[in-house]
Amino acid sequence: MAYTSSSRASSFLFLVALFLATIVSTINATQIMRRPDGYKNAPNKVVTDADPKVNVVHRRGAPSTKVSIGYFANWDIYGANFRPTDIVPNVLTHILYAFANVDPSTGIISLSDTYADTQKHFPTDSWNDVGNNLYGCLKQLYLLKLQQRNLKVLLSIGGWTYSQSGNFDFVTSASSRATFVANAVQFIQNYGLDGIDIDYEYPANTAQGQGLADLMTELRAAFTSLAATNGDSTPYELTAAVSAGPANYAFLVVPQMDAALSYWNLMAYDYAGSWLNYSDNQANLYGGARTGFNTDSAVKFYIASGATTSKIVMGMPLYGHAFEDTAGLGQPYNGIGPGTIQAGIYDYSVLPLAGAQVFENFTDVSSYSYDPVKMELVSYDTPDIVTLKAQYINSKGLGGAMFWELSTDKVGAESLVGTSAGVLGALDQTPNHINYPDSTWDNIRNNMGQGSAPTTTATPTTVKPTTSSTAVPTSTAASGACAGIAAWNSQIAYTGGMQVTYSGFVWTAQWWTQADTPGGAAGVWTKGASC
Repeated sequence: MAYTSSSRASSFLFLVALFLATIVSTINATQIMRRPDGYKNAPNKVVTDADPKVNVVHRRGAPSTKVSIGYFANWDIYGANFRPTDIVPNVLTHILYAFANVDPSTGIISLSDTYADTQKHFPTDSWNDVGNNLYGCLKQLYLLKLQQRNLKVLLSIGGWTYSQSGNFDFVTSASSRATFVANAVQFIQNYGLDGIDIDYEYPANTAQGQGLADLMTELRAAFTSLAATNGDSTPYELTAAVSAGPANYAFLVVPQMDAALSYWNLMAYDYAGSWLNYSDNQANLYGGARTGFNTDSAVKFYIASGATTSKIVMGMPLYGHAFEDTAGLGQPYNGIGPGTIQAGIYDYSVLPLAGAQVFENFTDVSSYSYDPVKMELVSYDTPDIVTLKAQYINSKGLGGAMFWELSTDKVGAESLVGTSAGVLGALDQTPNHINYPDSTWDNIRNNMGQGSAPTTTATPTTVKPTTSSTAVPTSTAASGACAGIAAWNSQIAYTGGMQVTYSGFVWTAQWWTQADTPGGAAGVWTKGASC
C-alpha cells in the first residue's frame, strides 16, 4: 500500500501523540510507594552535611484539629532496621501499615510478609506465652495504640508493588468486591485495626474508576455495620491514597468516593524522577512549568470535583530523588546514584549529602541540594518547606499532612513529621478502637492481657489517679521515694508514664491500662524504686 504525504504526516502526528501520552502516564507514577528490590540489604553509607549552607531563592509572601498520618512499611525491619518501637508516636494521629496484597480475580486480601506482620518476636515479646497470640509489627502497633489512645492504625492495601499486576482488577466484579469487603472487616476484627487504606495505582478506565467508587461505598456500609454491632460510636476509618497527576486521577468518581472516605491522602510527590530526561523538583506546591505538576492544582481539582476540603490530606516526601552529573535544576543528567537502599532515592535522614548546598524556593515552595563538585542534585523537602506546606494546609482548611514513610525521617528538631505537626497545631483526638472480642488472636481479644476493653466513644476518657474517699487503695500510705504518688486503684484508668505505688514500690505504666495489677501477667507496669 502506498502512503501519501498527508498519510505519512498523520502517522507521524499519531506517533507523537502516543509518545506524549506515554510520558504523561509515566510521570508522577509514585513508584516510591513500593518495596525496594534490595530491602533486606544494609543501607548504602553516605556522609551527611550537618551544617549545610541554605540559599533562599524566592519567597511567597481556620483553626481546627488536623490529622498527622505516616506510612510504616513492613520491610522497614530488614535493611533499614527500623521497628515500630522506633516510631515517634506523639506527633502522629494515624499509622498506615503498608502493604497488604489482593488477588485480582477473587478480591481476597492477604498479608505480604507474614513473618514481619505476625511472627517476628521483638525484644519485649515472650517465647513462653500461652495461647494463639499475635506477634510481629501488628502486635507492636497495637501496643502503640494502647499507649496513645488517639493513635489509629490502618492496614494499607496495594501500593505501587501490589497495583502493577492487575491486582485491583477485581473492583469491576460485584462478587469479588463483596469478598474484599468481608475480608477487610475480618482483618479489622482479627488484627485490632481502626480501618483500611486503599492505595490503588491507578484506575485506568471508567469501569475501574466506578468499581473503585462502588468498593468505597460498600466498605463504608460494612464499617458502619461493624461499629453498630460492636456498640462503637467512633466510626472505623476508610482512606485512599490518590494521585496528584491528571492522568492518574482522571477516572476517579470523586463525589461518590468522598461520601465514603474519611480522608483523601494526596500523594503530592514524585513529580520528577528517573523517568524524566532532566532534573526537577519532585514535590513543589506551586509552579512546575517543566513537569506540568504542582500540588496546589491537584488540591483545587479534588475540591472542584466534589471532595470535602477538610478530608484532603497533603502528602509529603521523607526522601529525595537524586540526579547525577547535572548542571542544575531543569538540566539533563546522567545517572541517579546508589541512593540509601533504593537506587536514586535518598532517605531524608541522610540529607543533605556532604559537600552540597541547599536551595529553598519560597515561591514554588520547593527545595533541593546541589553539589557543584560532584554535580549531584537531590530534590527533597526541608523543614522550612514543610513549614510552608503546613501553613498552606491550615490556610486552605485541609485535613492535615501525610508522610511516606516514617523510617526515613530525622528525629528531634529536624523531623519533618514533627515540624509539620508543630505548625498544624491541635491534632485529632478521636480515640482508637481497643475492643476486638471476635479476634482470632488471644492477646488481641483480651487486649494484651488487660481484659475486655470498653467500647470506644467520641472523646478520649482518661481518669488521673486520685486519693478521694471513693477510691479503694490497695497499698498503704506512701513514704520515702513513694511520697506524693497515689496508690494503685483498680477502678482508675492509667496512661503511659503515669505512676502509682503498690506493695512498697513505685510502678510506671507503659501504656493505657485499667484493673491490671502492678507486677501482674499483663506486663504493663514497670517496677521502680522502693518506698
